[in-house]
Amino acid sequence: MRALFALLALLGVAGIVIGVLTILHGMRGTDGLPFSFENYGGPGPNIAGLIVLATSLYLISIWKPKD
Repeated sequence: MRALFALLALLGVAGIVIGVLTILHGMRGTDGLPFSFENYGGPGPNIAGLIVLATSLYLISIWKPKD
């Protein structure tokens, strides 16, 4: 189960990275000028990645293997 929780943490980190890349890509704009439009994707992937990462780290910390 700890491996599953670690995989979940890795997916959370991947979501954060994708969110940051989405925001950075949107900052360029269509004509190459920075901040030319506001529809950059929002903080959704970052928030979801943080929630998944926090949940998986919590589950790793409290998980006790069966005897």
